[in-house]
Amino acid sequence: MSSTETAREFQAKERKCRNQLKKRLANALSRDLNRLLQEEQETDVTLCGGSAVRLKAHRAVLLARAPHLLHGTEATTPVIHLQGIEPAALKDFIQKVYTEDKCLVKENSALNIHNGHSLVVNGTAADGHDVDAKVSSDPGSEHLEPASGLGADLLALFQRADMSDISIQVADRVFSAHRAILCARSEYFRAMLCGSWMESLRQCITLQGLGPDEMEILLHFMYGAILDFPPGTNVSQVVLAADMLGLEGLKDMAEMVLTRDYCRFFPKPVDGVQKPILECLAITHSIGLHDLYCSCVRWVAEHFVKCWSERNFALLPPELQRDCLNTVTKNMVCNTQRHIFVFYYGGDFPLTSFLYRSNDTELFSMFTSNVLVGNSIDNNLYFPSFLTVLLLLSASYSTIRHC
Repeated sequence: MSSTETAREFQAKERKCRNQLKKRLANALSRDLNRLLQEEQETDVTLCGGSAVRLKAHRAVLLARAPHLLHGTEATTPVIHLQGIEPAALKDFIQKVYTEDKCLVKENSALNIHNGHSLVVNGTAADGHDVDAKVSSDPGSEHLEPASGLGADLLALFQRADMSDISIQVADRVFSAHRAILCARSEYFRAMLCGSWMESLRQCITLQGLGPDEMEILLHFMYGAILDFPPGTNVSQVVLAADMLGLEGLKDMAEMVLTRDYCRFFPKPVDGVQKPILECLAITHSIGLHDLYCSCVRWVAEHFVKCWSERNFALLPPELQRDCLNTVTKNMVCNTQRHIFVFYYGGDFPLTSFLYRSNDTELFSMFTSNVLVGNSIDNNLYFPSFLTVLLLLSASYSTIRHC
C-alpha cells in the first residue's frame, strides 16, 4: 500500500471515529442538561407563563441559550413573568433550550413573536440583544471543537464568565464557573454542591490532586463536550483527573486520541508502528482504559514476532508481558482436538519432538510456563528458540485451520 493510500485510509478511520465520538458526546450533553431540568437541581429562576405555568430553570443555561428571556431583569430576580406566549409553547421552548443540538443563541428572537404578539419579559419587550457565541474569540481556544451547538453555546458562556456563581481554585489559578453546569456534568460536583458537603455553601472551592491545565480541559469538556485535547496535553493526567470528577465521557475522548495518535488505528505492522502501540499499551494499563488496553494486547499478540523484538516490549512490566503471552496462547486454540508438534527444552536433554493429542491451550501453556516462568522475555536465554517454536506452532495452527 502506498503512502498516499495509507494516509487516505487513516483519514477515513479518523473521520469515522470522530463522528461516532461526536454523536456520543452530544447525546450525553443533552441527557445531562435534560436531567438537570427535570430534577430541578440548583435552579435559581422561575419562568411564569400566565397563571398556570411556573417552570424552574437555571439562569446560566438561559443566558447561554436564550439570553432574551433575561432581558431587563436583575441578576438576582427570582421570578420572570413572560407575556405573549402560550404555556405549552413555553414548555416546548425551554425543553429545546436545554436539549437542542444546534446553536440557539443566534436564534434568541424565536419567541419574540408568537401568534402575532410580542414577548414581554417582566413588563419590557424582549429585543433579542446580541451575544457573541464564537468559541474562537478566546485566543487560546482555536483547538476547541464542541460536540454540538449546545456545547458551543455553553462553552462560550464559560469563556465569557457571565453570571458566574462559583469559583474553583486549583493551585494558583481561579476559574469562574456555574453551579448548574457543574452539577449537570460531574458526579463529583453534584455530590459536593447538591449534597451535605460543607463546600455546598461556599462561593469558592479548592481542588487538590490535579493541575490547573488539567482543570481547564475538564471545564472545557463539561461545558462544551470538546472532541480533542490541546496540543501537548498529558493525557494520563487528564484521564486521572476526569476519573476523580466522574467524567466518564472524557475517557471516551481520551481513547479516541490515543488510538489516533499512538496506535494509528492499528494498521498492519510496518517500521515505527510497534513502538507507539507498546507505549499506548503501558499508558492504558496505568490509567485504566480497559477497552483500548485489550485492543493493544490483541494487536501485539497478532504481530508478536515484530513486537516482542522491540526494546519497549522488554521494558513492559511482567504482568503486561504475561497478558500478551496469554493472548497469543488463546489465539492458537482450535475448537476441535488435533495433533500438533510441541518442542520442549529442558535439562541436558536434546531438542525433542513428540506427538500429543490434546487442547492447544494446555500444551502451549505447559511449554511457555517451562520456558518463561520467573523471567522477562528480554532476559530469557530461551527467547530466540521460543520465537522459533511460536512460529512453528503458528504455522501449524494456520495450516490445520485452513484444512
